[in-house]
Amino acid sequence: MPEPFFPLFLQLTDRPCLLIGGGTVAVEKGYRLLAAGAHLTVVAPRLAAELQLQVEAGRLFWLPERFRETHLEGIWFAVSTLTDVVQNSRIYAEANRRRLFLNVVDQPDYCSCHWPATLERPPVTVAFSTRGESPALASYLRRTMAKVLPETLGELAHWLSAWRQRVQPVLPDLATRGQFWRALFDQGVAEQFLSGDVAGADALIQQALATEGTATIHAANTCARIADGAARTTSVPQGGDRHE
Repeated sequence: MPEPFFPLFLQLTDRPCLLIGGGTVAVEKGYRLLAAGAHLTVVAPRLAAELQLQVEAGRLFWLPERFRETHLEGIWFAVSTLTDVVQNSRIYAEANRRRLFLNVVDQPDYCSCHWPATLERPPVTVAFSTRGESPALASYLRRTMAKVLPETLGELAHWLSAWRQRVQPVLPDLATRGQFWRALFDQGVAEQFLSGDVAGADALIQQALATEGTATIHAANTCARIADGAARTTSVPQGGDRHE
């Protein structure tokens, strides 16, 4: 049975990352790492023109040499685009020794993490992975979902984020907020927003929030009355112990 993988998104902003290899495949990997804000070093005897432009612009650092184990010093995340199995095996062993994650293009046996196909609707990112078994399938799923997910999905996320800030003080309990949002999505609040009826979507949340807020206040008052009643009962002495 294949080893399970844990799906995760990395925060690489200003963190040292290493790209091993400087050819055509490295261009796409390098651009993605730069877009993520990584402090990127490329180690390769030769560099593709697109990456050379990034070096000249001061966006990445180039070491014009072959990989050495010391290149992994201080690195958070490394990617190898080399095709040499022996080299990648050596890189993989050293990365494991240093406890850092490594992705090797098209050689899943030497990967401690996989590079998924992604669909971007910022700030929404949808990732597809087959654990390296079929990158073509992951790409197919991305293209298929791109036809389904609306281009305005990011606008929906921003709108929901603004509402989240308003809902949280009214519903401080995490489980209650989860139920609140699930109910709204079941009622079609996302579809309403995406159809262009922002006012209607706002009204739907306002109505739900007013209802939930009233219920929360009622529950709090009920609990307070019960607690008060319990306190009165325990404070009154029983039988002959009572004094006027």
